[in-house]
Amino acid sequence: MFRHDRLVKTSRLVVRTAWVGNRILLLALVLGLLLTWIFPKQFAEWVLEGDLGANAHSAMAGVRWLIVIGIVGSAATDRIFLALAQMIATVSAGDPFVLANARRLQTIGWALLALQLLDILGGLLGRLFPSMGSAAPGDMISIVGWISVLMVFVLSRVFAAGSAMKDELEGTI
Repeated sequence: MFRHDRLVKTSRLVVRTAWVGNRILLLALVLGLLLTWIFPKQFAEWVLEGDLGANAHSAMAGVRWLIVIGIVGSAATDRIFLALAQMIATVSAGDPFVLANARRLQTIGWALLALQLLDILGGLLGRLFPSMGSAAPGDMISIVGWISVLMVFVLSRVFAAGSAMKDELEGTI
């Protein structure tokens, strides 16, 4: 039934493509972090748009922390895509209400929570390292993001209950 569903096929393709893109981003961030130590002056010039003053060291520290936040965020996003791909596979197989999907939704919820907390940290970086200038992120607290975290944790409970009901129903037949 679900195996030939266009939404499932499209979702599988979108998640796989986004997952590959996120992995490329993760590698780029790790490489960028390494380059900040290999070529610190060139990196500082690029970040500070050629204005190397007394704050260059502080700005580079802020940029490095920002890259670390990006790496952690990319790792959290990787967990989301992996769990989504696994859930799509169960939908494609015609059996989405399994306990494993409830756990996967919980994993997605924790990863989304991590991303929301990283947004707060990113906003704090701009205040702690004002010398980063335009490279500093602004305050990025998202009400929709926090609602999404709550919604995914609730859906996890719904899937757990649905899985238990399905198992109970199968046991009575």
